[in-house]
Amino acid sequence: MLLELFPYLSALQIEGVDRRPGGVVLRTRVRSATAACRCGRSSGRVHGRYVRQLRDAAVGGLGVVIELCVRRFRCENPACTAVTFAEQVSGLTTPHSRYTPLLRGVLTQIGLALAGRAGVRMAAAVGVVVGRDTLLRLVRALSDPELGEVEVLGVDDFAFRKGRHYGTVLIDMDTHRPLDLFDGRDGEDLAAWLSEHPEIRVICRDRSSGYGEGARLGAPQAEQAADRFHLWQNLGQAVEKTVNTLRSRLAETLPVPGPLAPPDTEPKTLQPPPELKIVTRLRDQHAAVHELLEQNMSKAAIGRKLGLHQATVRKLVNARSVDDVIAKSLQRAHIVDPYIGYLHRRWNEGVRNAAQLCREIQELVDRRG
Repeated sequence: MLLELFPYLSALQIEGVDRRPGGVVLRTRVRSATAACRCGRSSGRVHGRYVRQLRDAAVGGLGVVIELCVRRFRCENPACTAVTFAEQVSGLTTPHSRYTPLLRGVLTQIGLALAGRAGVRMAAAVGVVVGRDTLLRLVRALSDPELGEVEVLGVDDFAFRKGRHYGTVLIDMDTHRPLDLFDGRDGEDLAAWLSEHPEIRVICRDRSSGYGEGARLGAPQAEQAADRFHLWQNLGQAVEKTVNTLRSRLAETLPVPGPLAPPDTEPKTLQPPPELKIVTRLRDQHAAVHELLEQNMSKAAIGRKLGLHQATVRKLVNARSVDDVIAKSLQRAHIVDPYIGYLHRRWNEGVRNAAQLCREIQELVDRRG
């Protein structure tokens, strides 16, 4: 029965099975009377014995430990540098390993899928206690897979530290498998990598000019295409920037929607919302920077005088107008933006209860839905 559950133990003699608090322990020894040294010579001269513990995959939620009585043999080959050697069981033991190949494979797959802390929690759920460093060590021990031929390549950047340090990731778009990473996001490294892969037919990238130049130099035979994510992202940013630029012109006279309107009441003109503090600050900074710029002060001197970062000064100097700066700073829309006009009208009417306003907004959402 045990050999049916553990076929990889066929070379062992199982002498006992113990149920302990930590799980199940199998006491075993090797059936064969001889063992082979690394030089290839077999030996039957036993030098000594010791017990080796191997952790195996859990069974029924219980951890399994194999206690293997290992013999140490004398090598009978005079030319061999190893005077003694420990016997190894094919398919079960490897030098210095504390896991069976089966458990090592399971933990490696958990580490690949979930990495450290999450992998530890998943392993505990299946009855195996392991540390996060062990999982990461098993993943690092894997050899890099063969790349093979890549026909469609994805190129994108990622942040080591957002706003300061970036790198480039290369993806096989057919298998969605990462191929390579390198520091920086200029075109030189990309061109060097592409020159070693002439089989690439399509390069899917963002709209960075650096990547475009690198793709043109490294793979002139490949067709370059912008991926859908960046197209949608650029379109959304352009629309949002345009709307934010025209935000001040959107306050209009709106009728009170639905049955919430008091009878025989004229629609009221909405008072435009007060200007945000960040908008006021940007207007003041833009005016101050351009005033000093007209006095022939350098950007560095302007930054020191106003206490602004060089990047902020450069942004204010290069902007076509203050509205462009404000639009970029107000990129993210809020969930209540479609109802700001209604909220301002109700606030001016004296309704200051947040819970009531929330219920009214929910009624509007339900009607429109």
